[in-house]
Amino acid sequence: MKKIIFYLLIILIVFSCSKDEDEILPYPDEDTLHEFELHSNNRVSSLLMSSSEYNSWLNNNDFYNTEKRHALFQDIYKKFPDKYDFIFLVLNELDKPSSPSYYGSLIGVSNDVEGIGLNIYDNSAEYGSSGKLKAVMELTALEYLKYGPALHEVAHNWANFALPTHSVDNAGSNITSSLYGSHWGFTGGSTKGQLGGFKQSSLIEHGGNSYTVDAFGPNANGGNSIPYNELELYLMGMLPLSSVTDFDMFTDITSLAVNNNTFDFTASTRTTYNPGSLEDFLGKRVPNNNNAQKNFKLLIVVLTDNPLTEDEWNRVDATAEWFSKKEDDGSHLYNFWEATGGVGSITIEN
Repeated sequence: MKKIIFYLLIILIVFSCSKDEDEILPYPDEDTLHEFELHSNNRVSSLLMSSSEYNSWLNNNDFYNTEKRHALFQDIYKKFPDKYDFIFLVLNELDKPSSPSYYGSLIGVSNDVEGIGLNIYDNSAEYGSSGKLKAVMELTALEYLKYGPALHEVAHNWANFALPTHSVDNAGSNITSSLYGSHWGFTGGSTKGQLGGFKQSSLIEHGGNSYTVDAFGPNANGGNSIPYNELELYLMGMLPLSSVTDFDMFTDITSLAVNNNTFDFTASTRTTYNPGSLEDFLGKRVPNNNNAQKNFKLLIVVLTDNPLTEDEWNRVDATAEWFSKKEDDGSHLYNFWEATGGVGSITIEN
């Protein structure tokens, strides 16, 4: 009898310890304002709006209407447990609609990371979360998780909140650059960044504040076709600061000539960052890369004014499966695992 009890205890302990904490979170059983449908593959869900609400969401950019955004996510949390780091809304559109104007956009919800230029804050209760939710994103077409700016928008959870980068509105001489907000602008990196910037190793100095670099985008460099660079990975908590190679940030740009494959520009100010000066400027990252979260949970909800067709379900579900793969898919595009060099991962489940 004692042996039977002992084995039962062992089985109970093994079962209890092997259960993922999130698996035992209860799913809410509350009345919702919208009808939700969960795809059978347990990766994506849909939220059915009336035609008038859906049209308003698009044409009036209601994702940026604080009251309507909070109300929508509070409704989502009546259906799903508070276990997600990110929630992505995907519009049921084959191509980007005329409104909103962007392909993707991220709004921060909370931050508990020091040393990235962002204050510690927590607005998660306004969305229905108890501190778990980091950010919400909207992608404006069904397949933009794969073919659009998903990696770019995820990077905005950590960057750029600190470096006073510059860019220009157009090419020409006698031009004036200005602060470029949350992107890298005319800043170098180990590679071209998800948030813009040029490849540092392509920099050629001509003297007299005149430079040439390989062509680049000040705010983006091709969606999911490039991985994160070293600076982005450091800010995300994926790399130690010592892995960030020296890079230059150019400001006070006075001319720009766009060639086939290169840019020629002049800039009055050149600031070189190395790991030491970067830490002096930002402060220590807390938590550091050894302790930073690297595995994230993502909920995907398709906004629609009609029940999704089988083709629409297949399109969005295939992109979710691809984005969350923890392997090289062999294509020219990078899923999250590939873009982080195999250090980070995203689990997508509903």
